[in-house]
Amino acid sequence: MDIYKNYTTSLDFYEEKYKSKHWKKYDLRSNLFKNENLKDFRNNTLSDGLDDRYDLSKQKKIFKDLIEEIGEDYVVENLNSNNIGNSKYVFKYKDKYVDGGQNFHIKWLHEIEKNTLNKKNIISVCEIGGGYGSFAQKIIKKFNCKYVSIDLPEGNFLASYYLKNHFDDLSIVGNCELINNELNKSIFDKNDIFILNPWNKISDIKFDLIINTRSMMEMDKDIIKHYFNFIHKYIQDDGFFLNINRYRKKSVGYPIHFYEYPYDNLWNVMSSKKSWKQYWVHSLLVQRSLDQEKNDIKKELIKIKKITYFFIFQEKVLELKKMIFINLKKTLKFIFFIR
Repeated sequence: MDIYKNYTTSLDFYEEKYKSKHWKKYDLRSNLFKNENLKDFRNNTLSDGLDDRYDLSKQKKIFKDLIEEIGEDYVVENLNSNNIGNSKYVFKYKDKYVDGGQNFHIKWLHEIEKNTLNKKNIISVCEIGGGYGSFAQKIIKKFNCKYVSIDLPEGNFLASYYLKNHFDDLSIVGNCELINNELNKSIFDKNDIFILNPWNKISDIKFDLIINTRSMMEMDKDIIKHYFNFIHKYIQDDGFFLNINRYRKKSVGYPIHFYEYPYDNLWNVMSSKKSWKQYWVHSLLVQRSLDQEKNDIKKELIKIKKITYFFIFQEKVLELKKMIFINLKKTLKFIFFIR
């Protein structure tokens, strides 16, 4: 796989509708997307917006809580032995590297394993908004599955490098290796990891697990609708969908609410709760079910809507405080001026 060629070819066919206002603010770093910068991509702003970063004391606290939550053996087993991308925000534990993102990805991995074990073999996975590939690496290692990661070319450039350095024995396919811009069953069966743009086509493939973590909240509504159509079409009849996103976010220029995501009625809720360590984020794992009468997804979205009211109220309070502070500042300036 030629990482740079896949990246530059993607730019030739870039469909800008997939890049929301949230991501356009990162366009100023476009000159950094070169092969020589990949070695330090977690240390030179290339992974900005895709990489959780915490100061060391907070990171160690989260790590300690993670071990208490799911056990040291599980955590250490799923830590990385290499610091691919040379992040500065890491520390070592038993000869493994710990960083902010890994803490959450290991927790999410544990949730998937706990809720899908004995229900279904996970042999094909699709991640929407795969970023630089950290969560993908955990899942591939754990389930030994075929993995499709769909993201914008900038994220794919990093993910190709990251996953290639973790899995040098696996075959990785990018858009240049597709035929007529399409991932078909023949290519899928012969390879292991597939790093695609949103505009690449997929045919004759179904997934046991589809994932989106903390990126739908940064997409425009029409693109969210596009991806839900994709999920409904490409999920196995008993497949799982893991959705971890904020209850409410406005970085695209208007509010994106979790409860408004366009789930159809063919989902049964397996796990629904506030995301670990992030009370403003919801974690929802659902399983595809053709028995519409027994499915409870719509009721669950109503519950999530009620939780969202807290964040809307919190936002209004902060806006009011800001307005009071600004007006007070103007008043004090006026008093000082007339004196």
